[in-house]
Amino acid sequence: MFNPIDSYDDPGVVFTFGGFSVGVWIVFILAVLLFVAFFVAMIRHENHAYKAIIDDTPVEKGPAAEGEPPVY
Repeated sequence: MFNPIDSYDDPGVVFTFGGFSVGVWIVFILAVLLFVAFFVAMIRHENHAYKAIIDDTPVEKGPAAEGEPPVY
């Protein structure tokens, strides 16, 4: 029978996301990718909003929010 553990001295590091295991690197890379994706989405939204302001078009569909000046 195949046994992936050669020694039972410290198997928790490999299988329980301890130390510098593969799981730690996967979670770290996912966290960095989510962080970058958040900033990309934020920049795209801001660019769209500023373009809408320059073009004098509503940023979002629907009635103007309370206190917002009417569009002429």
